[in-house]
Amino acid sequence: MNSNNDIIPEIDYKSELKRIYNMGWVKSLRSSNTGIGYTLETLLGIPENNREGADFQFGGDYFELKSQRNNCASLITLFTKEPIKNSLKDVEMMNKYGYIDSSGRQALKITLTTKEFVPQGLKLEVDNVTDEIKIVHKDDGVLWYYNLDTLINKLKQKLSAKLVLVIADSKKENGVEYFYYNKAYTLEGLSEHNFMKLIQDGKVVIDFRMHIKGNGKSRNHGTAIRMMECSMPELFENINAIL
Repeated sequence: MNSNNDIIPEIDYKSELKRIYNMGWVKSLRSSNTGIGYTLETLLGIPENNREGADFQFGGDYFELKSQRNNCASLITLFTKEPIKNSLKDVEMMNKYGYIDSSGRQALKITLTTKEFVPQGLKLEVDNVTDEIKIVHKDDGVLWYYNLDTLINKLKQKLSAKLVLVIADSKKENGVEYFYYNKAYTLEGLSEHNFMKLIQDGKVVIDFRMHIKGNGKSRNHGTAIRMMECSMPELFENINAIL
């Protein structure tokens, strides 16, 4: 028997999104922050699943569905990937550049951008000659780094299908959220150049999420590559409006 995770429905997404647009304001079917995506998927007839990759198909093509609130300001995680660390391991990094967190542990839970040094003296630098994204210290120089190709390959794995991005206005009435799905685009052609520029512009950031456990070993929740949600279309070469 096939589970919902195995079913990739066939959906005429252009006509269906116009139908949903014509519905006007619709009540969220879930009270959490994920209500925008769950409500849209339900309206489109996409079974809830935890499958990575395509959410639906149409005309022989496979599509991943993304939705976001208009005027969004939140960061979303694109993927997790550890940098190349050479001889400087996590525990040494935290002991030298970290701080004591609220649980009394030596930790390093920070967001790095290219724009400025954080209080720990760290920031990102883009090297367009070597195609590397470097984690640097203001006094000690390059500590860790990423190869651009590695990040692009991870991004392509995460966004393997064509993308349909749907944007909605949102409002709350009596504590209940409502959505008006009134903009939609197809996004194609992941661009290495655009990705590098988004890092340079501070729209793609890197989050360290680690601390030292009581036994002296590192607990690393995965270094996250994140971006401003509203900047996702800027990753792509081709943006075509549906609504």
